[in-house]
Amino acid sequence: SAAAGRSTSLTGGQVSISSGEGTASSSGAIFVQSANGGAAGASGCLVFSSGSALGGNTGALFIGSGVATGGRGGAIQITAGSGTSGAGGTVSVASGRSTIHTGGLLTMTSGEGTATSSGSILLQSSNAGAAGTSGMLIFSSGSAKGGNSGALCFGSGVSTAGRGGAVTLSVGSGTSGAGGLVSVSAGRSTIHTGGFLTVTSGEGTATSSGQILIQSSNAGVGGSSGLLVFSSGTALTGNSGAVLIGSGAATAGSGGAVTLSVGSGTSGAGGSLSAAAGRS
Repeated sequence: SAAAGRSTSLTGGQVSISSGEGTASSSGAIFVQSANGGAAGASGCLVFSSGSALGGNTGALFIGSGVATGGRGGAIQITAGSGTSGAGGTVSVASGRSTIHTGGLLTMTSGEGTATSSGSILLQSSNAGAAGTSGMLIFSSGSAKGGNSGALCFGSGVSTAGRGGAVTLSVGSGTSGAGGLVSVSAGRSTIHTGGFLTVTSGEGTATSSGQILIQSSNAGVGGSSGLLVFSSGTALTGNSGAVLIGSGAATAGSGGAVTLSVGSGTSGAGGSLSAAAGRS
């Protein structure tokens, strides 16, 4: 056990561990580890923690590599050990809890590239084995009792001399079973109107705005292409929602055309186009 001196009126003593300097080559490593466990036990814990505080802030905990003037900054790696039985070890990162103020902020930022690109951030689960599935990724805000739950924002940054970055949501391909589902739903409310779902293309302040393309993929040799359904939901005691299809107004040009057409085919009867008013 090693402990610095205690003080009743001033700051306590400092404990410092430094490896040897290498003036011509590398400095020495610092190795902190518990010994291996025996046949019937576990290896010892390593605890890096600041002490508690009564009337002030607790001490910060800094883990980082030093600055390099002629090479790369040192990597920081946190990994759980592998094992041959049971689930793999957990890695958990949580910010601080507060009983009277906002909880602590958790931020993850890649390295800045002052002359070129900034670093990427890659969040992914590992590949599954022969008899399992790959792990889930969950991005969610917590629940709220007396206020709004937290928003979830996915977006790319602004570019002043290039294009804005793309945002892509896609499901992985597979060789058996139906393709994976992509589902987007607005929030449900038990006493007010449900959440609004909007899809808007990018504005073109000097030229055209962006297009919105909604289509099913092409079918294979033995199937048909997927259905497109544009419909409002049912209503129990009020009117069901309207379906509006139209082009916007033009102040110095022609209004946009609206076209409904059935695709051509090389066998069988042509596709039907049907319009029917509501039944009462």
